[in-house]
Amino acid sequence: MLPILQESASGQGFLEQLQEAFTPDLFTSWEFWAILSAVLLIGEVLTASFLLGAFLPGTLLAALMAGFGWSMEYQLAGFTLGTLVGLGLLRPLFLRRLEARAVASNVDALIGQQGRITEAVTSGEVGRVKVQNEEWRARCAQDLPVGAEVEVVSVSGNTLELRPLSR
Repeated sequence: MLPILQESASGQGFLEQLQEAFTPDLFTSWEFWAILSAVLLIGEVLTASFLLGAFLPGTLLAALMAGFGWSMEYQLAGFTLGTLVGLGLLRPLFLRRLEARAVASNVDALIGQQGRITEAVTSGEVGRVKVQNEEWRARCAQDLPVGAEVEVVSVSGNTLELRPLSR
C-alpha cells in the first residue's frame, strides 16, 4: 500500500489528515497569500502572458490585510479589488508595452525595405524585384523599368506591392 494512503499512528487516513491540516486559519494567514503570490509569479514567468501576473496585486493586497489581522471577508474583498485592478488596468498596460517593442519578422519585415526591379513591372501586371538578396514577385500601379529603385509598401501573399523611389 502507498505510504501516503496508509493510516497514521493516530488512526487517521490521508484525507482526514488533509482536512485537519487545511483549516480556515491557514487560508487567512499572510503566509498563504505570500505563497500564492510566489506560485502565480513562477507561473507568469513560465507563461509570459501577464494573465497570472494580473492576480498578483490581489494576492499582495490580501497578504497585507492578513498581516494586519483583518478578517477573511476583507482579505477576499482586497484580493478581488486587487485582481480587478490587475486585470483591468495593469494587464492592458503591460500588453501595450510588449506590443510596442515587437520587431517585425518574416514578410512583415520587408515593408519599408528598398529594392531594385529585375524584371519590368507594367501597370496591372506582375514583374520581379530583388529585396535583401531575394527575388520576389512584384506589382505596382505604375510602369517600372529594369533597374528602377523601389520601396515595398505591402505584401499580398508572395507578391510585393511597390512604389517607385524618386531620386
